[in-house]
Amino acid sequence: MESKISVAINEKGHAVVTHSMPLSDYCLQTARTLRAMVQFVGSAKASEESAALVKPMMELLRTHIDELEPLFKSLDQRAYEKGFEDGREVGLPKAKSQFEFAKGPSVDNVALKPAR
Repeated sequence: MESKISVAINEKGHAVVTHSMPLSDYCLQTARTLRAMVQFVGSAKASEESAALVKPMMELLRTHIDELEPLFKSLDQRAYEKGFEDGREVGLPKAKSQFEFAKGPSVDNVALKPAR
């Protein structure tokens, strides 16, 4: 799938730009951008001009990271849910258990009896 850019106007008259691309391509492109910014900040001590750009570059880095945080939280949540679903399928047998728990006369008493 190739990346696509679309521009629309919302009800308030503001332009809304949508950039769609495969998630793997987006993550790869963003990682490359972040790496380049970090390398620039790391080598900025060479001259005063590049050192003056460190503060704006750090703000840009923070902006990129703030944009990525919800994406990673969403991916992490989905991975957690998928792992939980897979674990449930592996860990719990499909057939009904031979035994079930039944409460006895007292709430503290729990008895094991054959399932019906």
